[in-house]
Amino acid sequence: MRYAINALFVRWGINAGTETYVTNIVRPWYENQPSGCEFIFYCNQLPPWWKGDRPWFRAVILQRAKRVGWRIFYEQLWLPLVGLASCDALFAPGYVGSALLKKRQVITVHDAFAWLYPGEIGHLRSLYWRVFIPLSLRSRNSLITVSASTAADLKRLCHIDHQQIHVIHEAGSHLSAMNEGGAILERLGLEAGKYFHCVGFFKKIKNPYTILKAYRAYCATIGNNSPNKLVLVGHVGNDVGREIAEYASKIPGVILAGRLPDASLSDLYRNSAALIFASLYEGFGIPILEAQELGCPVVTSQSSSMPEVAGDGALFVDQNSASEIATALSKISEKAEAEALVNKGKLNYEKFSWQEASNMTLDVLRRLKR
Repeated sequence: MRYAINALFVRWGINAGTETYVTNIVRPWYENQPSGCEFIFYCNQLPPWWKGDRPWFRAVILQRAKRVGWRIFYEQLWLPLVGLASCDALFAPGYVGSALLKKRQVITVHDAFAWLYPGEIGHLRSLYWRVFIPLSLRSRNSLITVSASTAADLKRLCHIDHQQIHVIHEAGSHLSAMNEGGAILERLGLEAGKYFHCVGFFKKIKNPYTILKAYRAYCATIGNNSPNKLVLVGHVGNDVGREIAEYASKIPGVILAGRLPDASLSDLYRNSAALIFASLYEGFGIPILEAQELGCPVVTSQSSSMPEVAGDGALFVDQNSASEIATALSKISEKAEAEALVNKGKLNYEKFSWQEASNMTLDVLRRLKR
């Protein structure tokens, strides 16, 4: 079987969650040929892990797809009418398939932002997803979601109860082999165990203002030996992000770290008093597992997919309550509580595997020929 992979949506170095997904699902197929499989990888630029075409895996670069209009053209017209002529099926890991394609497809939908929080991804993109996700999920195609929570959302919002849905969880092990030796702490002026951190922070969906309010309330009550810094990690890419960053920069103890390379991020997790991941909504929530693997306690929301991902290895809070988040920060600062959560988190983390996710995804693709 020859499979096409539509990775035109990935902006390498920018799309943190979907880039991580494509890398960990597809890269194993690139590095070790699955029996009986060939792949054509459509992208707007080569990924960082690319080391040249392989006999079973070659790339086709469509640079114009970096622009949204061109990407839609390639996805909905060029690929189904021209680009996929020699392929047996399409794997679309970025939400939408090709509505005109007569061949079978496997489509990964990561969340229901387009319906629940359209402002987070832009109204035009939301409209595109709301139209083309249902169109591309015809009965002969297969849908992958990264959590049971997202699967339930899509069943309800897209009316696809007849559609076979495969829930294949993501994982968090891609940071484990990386270590910077603590240099990030020196650069940011941090002391191990004396700070909390947030990742991907500069979006409204990450609940920034409530978290910052909670941090201020927590700081008003802490003693001298408690964690007293808050490190905010993430790309500040638009007016909303800049507004959040400007607000946060005025709060004593807050450090804006920007987007960090994986080695720096790994060290930040290892030395943090806790990850604060009290989002309003998540399709999965990879940072929860990143923290659990690296021995970092977790404070997270009790909504959407986060309880499914965190298991019993986190403190759960009402994401709309600053006082509840502040109380959780005080509680997780206690050594016994933190150690118990770390131990539970490591056990929970073991339930998730990128290799298993990659294998399960390939199995869904292989079943298309049946």
